[in-house]
Amino acid sequence: TPPSVTETLVDMSSRKVPVTILTGFLGSGKTTLLNHILEDPNHGLRFAIIENEFGDVGVDERILSEKADEEVIEVMNGCICCTVRGDLVVALKNLYSKISQFDAVIIETTGLADPAPVAQTFFVDDDIQAKFSLDAIITVCDSKHILARIDDEKPEGVENEAAEQVAFADRILLNKTDLVSEAEELDRIEARLRGINGFAPIQRCAHSDVSVGSVLGINGFDLQRALKASPTLLDAREGETKHDASVTSVSIDQGAARHMRTVQQGALDLALLQSWISQLLEERGGDMYRMKGVLHIAHAEQRFVYHAVHMIFSGSFDEPWGDDEPRESKMVFIGKNLDGEELAASFNDCLATRGNMKVKEEALRFAVGEQVECRTGADTWSRGEVLARNYRDESMPPGMVSPYQVELSGGHLIWAPADCDSVIRSVKRGRGEETRTRGRE
Repeated sequence: TPPSVTETLVDMSSRKVPVTILTGFLGSGKTTLLNHILEDPNHGLRFAIIENEFGDVGVDERILSEKADEEVIEVMNGCICCTVRGDLVVALKNLYSKISQFDAVIIETTGLADPAPVAQTFFVDDDIQAKFSLDAIITVCDSKHILARIDDEKPEGVENEAAEQVAFADRILLNKTDLVSEAEELDRIEARLRGINGFAPIQRCAHSDVSVGSVLGINGFDLQRALKASPTLLDAREGETKHDASVTSVSIDQGAARHMRTVQQGALDLALLQSWISQLLEERGGDMYRMKGVLHIAHAEQRFVYHAVHMIFSGSFDEPWGDDEPRESKMVFIGKNLDGEELAASFNDCLATRGNMKVKEEALRFAVGEQVECRTGADTWSRGEVLARNYRDESMPPGMVSPYQVELSGGHLIWAPADCDSVIRSVKRGRGEETRTRGRE
């Protein structure tokens, strides 16, 4: 029978430490895959994790599973394939001094990294070559967006990172298949990927949910095949990868030193934040390759973790803040022609300050004491009076601040979750104490 992933990696570690490189364009699902690996209870392996962030603020390290006791090293503020490649060498050499504490190394590159120069590190540095072996390059592809990224027109001499990541893969995970409705479309995507890389097996998945044995300990890296994809792979004099200069990163970090901090400190109002992100995605979604963050929301003991890829957004409350953990928000934006000052100003407008809350309240339609009707059932409206605006009590979900608290005619107190006609409306003459709607509102 073939060896298990544990047997494969542990046997190799007696000679060299195996390394797996996780690559893939921005938002493809690399961190989700890494969390699946770390949370799997069956392999019994310990990992050293090297996280590469394109910007100068680390978010992924705070998103990684807290259930796993792994050593995490962040290589910041640049692509690991070019500007911070020397930091990767230093990190690997430092890790080797702790070899007894882990079985393998996993490197998660930034979504803008060309994997060829990262792989080169394991062959042109004698010390690294003697201590580490490259097990495989795993490329995660976002089914919904990968073809658009491969077809991006780049200036002359500039790498198409998405295409390079596919070309250099030892295994391709065609992820987020749940976002593509037609099987024929997935077949077409797969055919394009095979046209770029006809050797790497392609595995379809959703939410990066694959077995650990399909991505670790697979002995997938083939140097001769890699040289065909990148003939200058072993040339240590090869220059830095050229990236599209219009694609930049903007970071927001409330924990930065005061002279470097671009935003004010404090908790964010959830409704203002969601409104801003929605507007940003609607107006700039095509140019916004990736957004991610760990946020401090007012009236919530949990961290709010969010991700966005183009116009697809996902955000939810996660683990509680630690007792000694600073409650500070960190956000990273990666895209074309980003305006850092504009983003910082919009962030400040979402803070739960007295001034912002006053502006938010002034935008509400109904005043305290005004008679209104609230939807209290699928087709039932009940009359009441507005008692308070920007209302909050402890029975409400984390971060929730209701536009209104309303006392219904019978004395029952409720709160309206939104200020819109489908939830709360003005009283019109001729309506009774309780009305039922017919047909469509």
